[in-house]
Amino acid sequence: MTARTPLYWTGSDLREMDATMIANIQSRAVYLYGDNPSVDLSQVSSGGSISPSMTDTRLQAGASNTGSGGGSASSSDDFNFSVAGVSTVTVTFDRISQTVESVSAATDTNSKRNFVYRSGNDIVAMSNTDMYDTFYNAALTTIADGNDRPGTYRIATSTSVSNMTLMSSTPVFADTIANVSAYTAGGMPETLDQPTTVNNYYLHRVNQSIMSNPSVTYPIVIDSNNDLQIQGDSTLNAILKADIRHWGTQYIRYTVNGTGNNRGTGMSDTKLNSSTRSNRQDGNTGLSSTTYRSQQFPSGTATTISTYFLRIHRNG
Repeated sequence: MTARTPLYWTGSDLREMDATMIANIQSRAVYLYGDNPSVDLSQVSSGGSISPSMTDTRLQAGASNTGSGGGSASSSDDFNFSVAGVSTVTVTFDRISQTVESVSAATDTNSKRNFVYRSGNDIVAMSNTDMYDTFYNAALTTIADGNDRPGTYRIATSTSVSNMTLMSSTPVFADTIANVSAYTAGGMPETLDQPTTVNNYYLHRVNQSIMSNPSVTYPIVIDSNNDLQIQGDSTLNAILKADIRHWGTQYIRYTVNGTGNNRGTGMSDTKLNSSTRSNRQDGNTGLSSTTYRSQQFPSGTATTISTYFLRIHRNG
């Protein structure tokens, strides 16, 4: 790897950029990536390409059962019959899809595009690899560092987050548990699965406006007449944007719970950790007053089963 030191014009002579000037151009590349990122995430109904899939689990009631006792409804002997236990409902979420755009490397015809540096007594243009080593290697590391960088994606429990664009009002993951208050002895036989939502999790993209456009010192290029030319703002932006989008397709990737840095809040799957048997004497349903009904209901405390993180990483 060879990082070069680009040249700039002071108004009277050519000089080599210092580290701050180079860092500002690297930051400009990060900023420009946010205008049109080349690795995209979207919310889909199913079959998303981000691995692995996420699962939401919750308890549901067991099937109710009836029996006949010989005493009062308050006697435990009257309910001395078996009843089905609670069971687990599992819902799979594979709603995040990743698309890597096709962005070709720039063609630097006769070295007329890339920035120049001093090589001995000569002034020569950087190769595409030199440009990567000098500017885009550091820019990609910044984009993938886990902070809110322009054009990257993150997870939030809200549909509205400052400096973010909501990708879909449909959540990419939902954490549900059994709705304890929905299960009552008077309602037996209760519907087995009666969930309530603890949290919905939504996909957002970070807006370019999360950062300001960095001021830069304009580098020099060789023009079509083999003369040295100062880059203007629009030309510089076009070069940096095309290059960072290309290198982004080579190195930026997202996973769930894979290698990389967390992007936003963790998506927790919680489940109640116990169950309670509920009993009722049936006296007004056409059954004998000595007929008893029982059903096992979810209860207890919500316990975290798994936590899923959207992560960004450099693929090299």
